[in-house]
Amino acid sequence: MLNQYFKQAWQLLKENKLYSFIYIIGTAMSVTMIMLVAVFLYLKRGNIYPEENRSRMLYVGSAEIYPKDTTRGGMASSNLSLQTVKQVFYSLQSVEASSAEMHVFGEENTASVPNSATEIPVTPNYVDTGYWKVFQFRFTQGKPFTEEEFNSGIHAAVIAESLAKQLFGNEPAVGRYIRLNEKEYRITGVVKDVSVILSDTYGDVWVPFTTQPNHEKTFAAEGILGPYSVYILARSSKDFHKIKQEIQDNINRYEAGLTWKINLLGQPDNAVAHAFRKGNRPLDMNKINRIFIFLLLVFMLVPTLNLSGLNSSRMEKRMGELGVRKAFGASSSTLIRQVLAENLLLTLQGGIAGLTVSYIIIFLSKQWLLPADIFYSMSSAQIGHSEGITIRMLFNAEMFLWAFTAVLLINVLSAIVPAYRFAKKEIIHSLYDNYNN
Repeated sequence: MLNQYFKQAWQLLKENKLYSFIYIIGTAMSVTMIMLVAVFLYLKRGNIYPEENRSRMLYVGSAEIYPKDTTRGGMASSNLSLQTVKQVFYSLQSVEASSAEMHVFGEENTASVPNSATEIPVTPNYVDTGYWKVFQFRFTQGKPFTEEEFNSGIHAAVIAESLAKQLFGNEPAVGRYIRLNEKEYRITGVVKDVSVILSDTYGDVWVPFTTQPNHEKTFAAEGILGPYSVYILARSSKDFHKIKQEIQDNINRYEAGLTWKINLLGQPDNAVAHAFRKGNRPLDMNKINRIFIFLLLVFMLVPTLNLSGLNSSRMEKRMGELGVRKAFGASSSTLIRQVLAENLLLTLQGGIAGLTVSYIIIFLSKQWLLPADIFYSMSSAQIGHSEGITIRMLFNAEMFLWAFTAVLLINVLSAIVPAYRFAKKEIIHSLYDNYNN
């Protein structure tokens, strides 16, 4: 029966080419807009290499501090100091792993082979050993630097596969040396490249932050603030509340010996909140969620209403056909299923067209999707040669689920009301309407 529906639907499409074209274009535009929103959100919260456990991750990037003595003025906000990281986050017991990354700004970073005059612009990350437990990097050579190397401040480095090829060609890189900002580092491992879209993990070189002479630097106020942000991997997302409570307990103990109060501004954030947090200020996720819900409703309902009007117009012209079929015993439910099948065939074609257009737009918009902190720290040459949005990111189960859901909803919403209204008409009315037309 379903096969017969689609055969009839295909014949009707060939007979009404203008209608079919308009319907497919309308569906394509709607699916394109929905997919652009879906891809944007997926890139912010999806499990993408090497951030493959985003659903289990929490993030703390900054803090605000103010005096316990309310008669004193003053307030400050910044990233965290290493002292604060050790007191509050390294001691967490309810997590699978935690890590701190040191942010170094204002340097033009280059890498080269020792005794070579050719320097390559790079993006370095200054991390600890927990970083390799929180994020799932794939090593093509060697392994991460060890805890002993980290604690000793030994100049060890992990580099990206593309940088290894630029520096050493197809020769093994592990055990060799690179020169990073006039300092030599021994390579312990090589990892697959990270997409420039991922601001927390993108880089060309990863070195222990203990190799930096100012890694214990603090910013005023009893050493609470500094240059660090924190990544936390929970054993399960169900543990988030317990982890947040343990963090608050650690802060309370830490504050007991201080004259300042610490406010994490609603952190730790989950992956979605972290993606939208900008600077050292509170984040209103309810407002952001309302904006995206509104956009999806607009992208879904406006084309659906237009397509519903097209369906009503077409149904008017088919009243005689529907009346004859009802006279020969076709039920209202049979007629509704027939109309839905016809529209599904059109909607699927529009969905495929919309999906294709959305992917083309996304691939052409790499710079637009770049996180601001990465975009302004990279040269044009780096942006041009960096891995952006990959095929693997887009062709996955979550993206196809978004596309299929959009197509299905557009089909049902645009066809069900006109189909139901006309299928419920009495046989004599259907034939009479057709006779008068």
